[in-house]
Amino acid sequence: MRCHSGYNRSGLVVAQALVELGHGTDAAVRLVRERRSPWALNNPVFVDYLNTGLDVAVLLTGLNG
Repeated sequence: MRCHSGYNRSGLVVAQALVELGHGTDAAVRLVRERRSPWALNNPVFVDYLNTGLDVAVLLTGLNG
């Protein structure tokens, strides 16, 4: 799946901010979808990033270099 209209990328950034502010992953995803669009974070890989933690996801996907 690809990102469509920024629903995944921007949703990931906002959801990660919510997680860092103390929300659980499920709650963060739910809030993003309620406020942005039901299509937000429709790519399950992006939700997996949130569940794994972005610092670990970067290491696993080789995005750090």
